[in-house]
Amino acid sequence: MKKTLKLVSVMLVLVALCSIFAACSKVSQGYADKINKAAEDGEAYTYTQVIEDLGDEAIDVTTDLPIVGRNGIIYAAKGCKTWDEIQAKIDAGEKVEGLTIVIAGGKATDASYGVINEKK
Repeated sequence: MKKTLKLVSVMLVLVALCSIFAACSKVSQGYADKINKAAEDGEAYTYTQVIEDLGDEAIDVTTDLPIVGRNGIIYAAKGCKTWDEIQAKIDAGEKVEGLTIVIAGGKATDASYGVINEKK
């Protein structure tokens, strides 16, 4: 009986920890605000920092050009790892909320959080 209670307790703790980590997604209005504030203050987030912060949810649509550096857009939507997943939700009529981050010269210059409804 004691082993069963210990096992159940451990399982509940693991479930709670998983829930906490799942809720830590940076795909939020707050993260967009941080990027915009940093850009305004002349301390823009780097491309690498944004990619690391967003992890698997970062959908990188940038190119690295000689001399000018990395330019393009990074999309991120909770639970989506590819543009095809976002597009499938849009095509199914679902409201897809997420980040659109502009990268210019390897720096995040602008970010917005809202409905992603454009087609790549």
